[in-house]
Amino acid sequence: MSLAFTVLVGVLGAVVGSFANVVIHRLPRSESIVFPGSHCPNCGHRLGVLDLVPIVSFLALRGRCRSCGAPISWRYPLVEAVMAGVFVWVVLRWPPGLHGATFVPLLVVLAMLLMAAAIDLGHFTLPDVLTLPALALAVAGSLLYQPLSGLPAPPQALAGAAVGAGVLLLINRLGALVLRRFADTRERLWPLSLDQANLAAVGGALAGWQIGLAVGAASVLLNLATRRTLRLPEGPLYGLWAVALVLSTTSFTVSPTAALGGSVIAAGAFALIGAFYWWLHDALTGEEASQQQGTAASDGAGEGIGDATESAEAEDDGADDEPVAMGFGDVKLAAVLGALLGWQAFLVCLLLAVVSGAVGGVAARLAGGDRVVPFGPALVLGGVLALFFGHAIVTWYLGLLGA
Repeated sequence: MSLAFTVLVGVLGAVVGSFANVVIHRLPRSESIVFPGSHCPNCGHRLGVLDLVPIVSFLALRGRCRSCGAPISWRYPLVEAVMAGVFVWVVLRWPPGLHGATFVPLLVVLAMLLMAAAIDLGHFTLPDVLTLPALALAVAGSLLYQPLSGLPAPPQALAGAAVGAGVLLLINRLGALVLRRFADTRERLWPLSLDQANLAAVGGALAGWQIGLAVGAASVLLNLATRRTLRLPEGPLYGLWAVALVLSTTSFTVSPTAALGGSVIAAGAFALIGAFYWWLHDALTGEEASQQQGTAASDGAGEGIGDATESAEAEDDGADDEPVAMGFGDVKLAAVLGALLGWQAFLVCLLLAVVSGAVGGVAARLAGGDRVVPFGPALVLGGVLALFFGHAIVTWYLGLLGA
């Protein structure tokens, strides 16, 4: 690969990083990322071409606005430099001369992941408009991966997405259950909610992922047929899930591997189906899913899907105030990383994320701050490290076991 092409990719990365800064600043504020044009957030001065050269403009202006002299955050050149470095790293690892268009979806998905991580770091939110399209692109992009690239084929990408979402979802549900002291959640959505993911987890633990998916689908059909939400208390349900995992160590059900894997895959699949459903629902109707909480009216027989949803008994039941052990945005982010890496490398990603998150949290405390550090940036860091070093890490670990 020529030096000129590498430099060109680095410049492209810096330009994408400049656009990423616009997204990072405006998206959490619900502002358009197109209009108005780039301007100083302090004085509103419209930035000229010379003010928008990635990294160079920041250095030339000594980190201050040309018009009002207000300081410019170091985040801007940092994001541009990191994006440029990641772009170059990708094309050096997967040069197009050997791997064709493999690098294209990698660059797009990694750029979206870095934007999401920066937003989460500053605002404690992972926008669906970044994570869910990134998931779709990660799965579709696997069609372009060359066989010797070390990246997942489409079936492995789908499995990785389900595993990534499933692992984080089970942490989300079990952790919240403990924090609620095993009281049932008050969050209920019709016709599709985490009830189906919970049921899929139990069915997968009892008989494998196919049965888990069938059980979750049957629950959705029952909700649609009765025009109401079937309430299933999480405490007893996850008690049954634990029993199913114990039974898998005997000869009565599937093997422990099939039980745990089936539970994770089935639960993750329904978590993602629900995430896409409610994202599209909110986009098309302009209604927030949280406004549809409650149980559909029992006298809703004969109503259409939209009517049954609108007739939900909207209760101010405090579901938004329930304690959480893991944000659902992290569940969707983990799905993107699982699709990008495959399920085996995702486990390496998760391990690295936990370690880096713990180190970052301790460092923040030692620095005298009391700010909570979100898990999203740690997940993305673990994913980037697993993407480039995951195979070497697994080989090293297996070598230790062999020794």
